Amino acid sequence: MGGKLRVVSLAPSVTEILFALALGGSLVGATDHCDYPPEAVGIDRVGGFGAPNVEKLLALSPDLVIAAGFERAEVADVLRRAGIRVLDVRIRDFEELFVAIRQIGEAVDRSQQAEGVVRRMRAELEAATAQNGSTPRGQRPRVFVEIGDHPLMTAGGTSFLDDLIARAGGVNVAHEISEAYPSVSPEKVIEWNPDVILVTRMGRPGDATVQMSRRIGWADISAVKNGRVIDDIHPDLLFRPGPRLIGGVKALAVRLHKPEGQQ
Repeated sequence: MGGKLRVVSLAPSVTEILFALALGGSLVGATDHCDYPPEAVGIDRVGGFGAPNVEKLLALSPDLVIAAGFERAEVADVLRRAGIRVLDVRIRDFEELFVAIRQIGEAVDRSQQAEGVVRRMRAELEAATAQNGSTPRGQRPRVFVEIGDHPLMTAGGTSFLDDLIARAGGVNVAHEISEAYPSVSPEKVIEWNPDVILVTRMGRPGDATVQMSRRIGWADISAVKNGRVIDDIHPDLLFRPGPRLIGGVKALAVRLHKPEGQQ
């Protein structure tokens, strides 16, 4: 199979996994958002995340299409009827990420390499979480994630970020919300009074703290009052469920357990 396999990736995370398996050369198509590693930028574009331009995709004559969810389920049926293998992986936490890497490895005849990637990632993850893993839940910093502010959106208990925060030694204040990315009221955040606020959109470091201090009632939130607003971890290290997520855990773990005022 090797270099003869023609693969289209419909998710940035899948693209990164394929490169980790040394199969970047087999990628003939990727999404508009597949930008890492840098070599991925030169791959033919087939549309957005989970929403390919089917005509463009079919023109590439792939043997295998790997997705992480389709916006329209019928797209997968169209591809299969065209004789193309389709693998649709679902990744909602680290364990599902490891399963997905194995599934992709099997689909591209790289099972041994996939096991090696999983083994290395597990070792890195264990090392990153070892220091804080035994800290009782009640002693961990309570974290509010701000994904957007119009409306105010956070990460619930079924999101990947919930797992990432736990492994970094924190507690997601929205853990009890079953929705992955719910909207919440500013008053609810005041009620939660988080120790740390993690902002997942990029901006100039420090801007988020200033903005939040101007919101009604937010200046008294512990995280804002003590300067514990994290707004400089790249979103891809937090949101993109691929090999680089370990870097997100490491970065967040360091920040969560720094003394107050040293964020």
